[in-house]
Amino acid sequence: MAIDMMEADKEAVAGTPTQTGPRRVPFAATLRLALFVALILAGIALVRFTPLGDVLSEDYIRSLIHELRGIWWAPLVLIGLYITLGILGLPPGPLMLGGAAFGAFYGTVYNTLGLFSGAALGFMVAKLLGRDFVLHVAGKKLQRFEDLSERRGFWPLVQTRFLPIPFMVVNFGAALAGVRPTRFLTASALGLLPSTLIHTYFIAKLLETQGTERLITLVLYGSAFVVFNLLITPLWARKPSR
Repeated sequence: MAIDMMEADKEAVAGTPTQTGPRRVPFAATLRLALFVALILAGIALVRFTPLGDVLSEDYIRSLIHELRGIWWAPLVLIGLYITLGILGLPPGPLMLGGAAFGAFYGTVYNTLGLFSGAALGFMVAKLLGRDFVLHVAGKKLQRFEDLSERRGFWPLVQTRFLPIPFMVVNFGAALAGVRPTRFLTASALGLLPSTLIHTYFIAKLLETQGTERLITLVLYGSAFVVFNLLITPLWARKPSR
């Protein structure tokens, strides 16, 4: 009997559910989650209560990149900002304007590198700090979700890059839900390249157009994402063969 009780205690400490008591979350997992939440709150506070919020405004980013575009390290500044926002869970949208200042081609290259790097590092941070806590709390329910994700989750993950879902939700959510890093990085690369090309090209055009031409550009901008969603949805929406 004593041996059985000792074994049950070991399972509880390890985070394995037992029949006689609730699932216990290790202190280390709780601490890492607290650090993760603190990181996100710190990012929000930096934008809201410090001059960083003004620096990340669309007008400031655009003027800054225009001033720096003749300097060789200007793209590194842009990519570095993307990475910082990705780790802090802040929206990278304003940086798209900065990328567009380099033109459609180079802007797409820099925006894609920045977005992908920020997504990858944000994913890794969320996985390192928050994954264990979610795993211990969700248990078998999370395992069933992971199994479903393995079977049909690749193309929906690609499609998230063409939907108006906050960047942080996709990156952090995939990490906490247990998406494998290779699958996340592959799906992100496949989704970010065309979606970033669309964003950068049309943002650059919007900066140059006015009146009716600007309205047409906006319609084409939105239509491009509708078309991509129509192309991607059949890849995963059909019932899997048995």
